[in-house]
Amino acid sequence: MKVTPIANGVEVSEIDLLDDESCRELGRIVAHECVVVVRQSVPEQRLYDIQMLWGQPCMPIVNRYVLEKRLTGRHWRSAFMAMGQVASGLDKTGALPGMARVSFIKDKRGKATGLFPNGELDWHADQQAYHDSQRVIGLMSLWGSEKSRTSFLCTAPAYDALNHEDRSMVDEAVCVWRWDGGGMSPDIEKWHLEISRYNMVPHENMETKLVDSTVTGRKGMRFPSHCFSHFKGMTAEESQKFKAHLWNKIDRPEHIYHHDWHDGETVFMDQNITLHARPTNVTHGNRRTMTRMISYLDRLFPGEGPADHVLYDGARLSHDEFARLVDAQRLQEFAQSMAPA
Repeated sequence: MKVTPIANGVEVSEIDLLDDESCRELGRIVAHECVVVVRQSVPEQRLYDIQMLWGQPCMPIVNRYVLEKRLTGRHWRSAFMAMGQVASGLDKTGALPGMARVSFIKDKRGKATGLFPNGELDWHADQQAYHDSQRVIGLMSLWGSEKSRTSFLCTAPAYDALNHEDRSMVDEAVCVWRWDGGGMSPDIEKWHLEISRYNMVPHENMETKLVDSTVTGRKGMRFPSHCFSHFKGMTAEESQKFKAHLWNKIDRPEHIYHHDWHDGETVFMDQNITLHARPTNVTHGNRRTMTRMISYLDRLFPGEGPADHVLYDGARLSHDEFARLVDAQRLQEFAQSMAPA
């Protein structure tokens, strides 16, 4: 295995991706380096198998409860259909936990199966409002990926460079979240919102600490790029000012790796202290097809599996307690939508 530095990450080459022990070592590299490029092609099933060597598959709590029919009723029908539609886009492999197609492709019935539309996507991380252990995504280009780009930004170097005053504030800061209606991707379709909302911020006043770390102890920031309400204890104006101050220190060329895609490549990326964006608009590239797998790292680092609670409005709620809260909110919204005008 050969490991070569790139901008704020590494490229791994000359690795046997069919050898489990080599792939476990790859997972340890991903855990610490946060952005890892592999230009060797594997089938979707093997990408899934590789990440299963690292840890459990990851799925947002509410999405999982809906698909497992632990959240049911007429008010959840449209969400259930949308989540199932994304899983149906996987060729041959079928529905695999934690895996989905990202791009806006269409199935044989002409229905879109991708997780996002094909336009630009602003900086973001997966499940950003969920307090959780380190999660990593494997993003693999299948076909039609040329002339598209994804950018990656690990916040660890920026955190390390903070002065004492900024470091003290970051270490104490708590982010409060609210669903913004899908502002990360303004042209997102209604059925995409069913998935994105519960992937991002299922309920207002979810909380996460601003400082976070990898399973190896590398510290950075869970930077609030979207669906951000405020920092706890600050006004909205104070929060936006402090956020802009931090972003000025984070958004620098030396912190960003731009990946220009070719078919058959995979970029593995951390989700706790790393952001990614799609700066290219590939609306006309209907063949651009990517697959996305997200997992924990608890099989390599025991005890680093999914959290059993959500931080919400100053409290720790179990997953069942949080699901009941979200269910009540959705039922109320459904009733309002059905009421006569």
